[in-house]
Amino acid sequence: MIDTPTTNPALLPMRSGRWHNPATLQTAAYAIVIVAGGWWMLGQLAAVLRPLLIAVFMCYVLLPYYSRMRRSGVPTPVALVLLVSGACGVLGATILLVYASLLGLAEDAPALKERAITLSQGVHNFLNANVPWIWSQKSEGSKSFEEQIAEQLPGHIGTMINVAFGGLIELAVAGLYLLFLLLGAEKLPSKVRNAYPDDEATKILHIAGRINSAIISYLKAKVLSSLIFAIPVALVLTVCGVKFAIMWAVLTFVCNFIPYIGSVVAYVLPIAFALLQLGFGAPVIVAAILVLAVHIVCATLIEPMLIGRAVGLSPLIVLGALAVWGLVWGLPGMVLAVPLAVMVKIVLENIEITRSFAKMVEE
Repeated sequence: MIDTPTTNPALLPMRSGRWHNPATLQTAAYAIVIVAGGWWMLGQLAAVLRPLLIAVFMCYVLLPYYSRMRRSGVPTPVALVLLVSGACGVLGATILLVYASLLGLAEDAPALKERAITLSQGVHNFLNANVPWIWSQKSEGSKSFEEQIAEQLPGHIGTMINVAFGGLIELAVAGLYLLFLLLGAEKLPSKVRNAYPDDEATKILHIAGRINSAIISYLKAKVLSSLIFAIPVALVLTVCGVKFAIMWAVLTFVCNFIPYIGSVVAYVLPIAFALLQLGFGAPVIVAAILVLAVHIVCATLIEPMLIGRAVGLSPLIVLGALAVWGLVWGLPGMVLAVPLAVMVKIVLENIEITRSFAKMVEE
């Protein structure tokens, strides 16, 4: 007699395995609820958490200078005011310059729209005359992709203006957070020593010191490499006569924090704008070649020299972080994704229990 699946004793362990254990199911349900709740909270609290994370990054960059000023005898209020006002002043002035450039771009939008349509028609006529077998004729009354983009250009510029205005508001909130973060960083060691026994407090402060040192080194190097990246781009575009060079330099600086996708965006947008503004000619060709050379030199020489491979992440982890944070917070989330992932990896590397997992996500 052949055993049926319901009576075969060999299948009983599978039917009564760990996934039928109530404790396991309860743990899985808790995990799903926590992940779903965390995802929802990140979306709802974006206006609070984004400035906080920006303030944390700024705090790590400014913390060495703050400590140096305190050791030099500068009073705490003076050091805080100088650093916070200086950092927020530089960032605020940059955002205002970008905002002014966007307003100028909005004024040029009608002319850019006409040039985009003219350019698309010229490309269409050239391809239709020389290589008609690879050009699909559009139906009567329909619009080409280039024409649709040109008509949507004013709306996209308006969106960017709103984003820049929102950036000014978030920067003001981040400056307030930064003030309290720098103030609390000085008192944290004494609080840890008061809360824990001496041996345990020394161990905690040692681990925290290594984590802070690694994060400070990474963020300072990343900011410096992005700055070195953006300045030559601004100079090249200015010399070639491309308008709004500062805005494109800021775009290059920000996009340098987004691997893979950021480099493409930081190159294509200014060169496409130069083509619309100046038309196809020697200045556009020179700008395209020189900007590409800057991208290659910075990506292959300068940034690896400054940052090295010590904090390298697996491409799969990078793409996963970009996808998750991009879904949660859009473009600001993609900018923050990789620094956040690197910070988490540095923390995991300096904790003995999680060190092996940190090695698994390395490049």
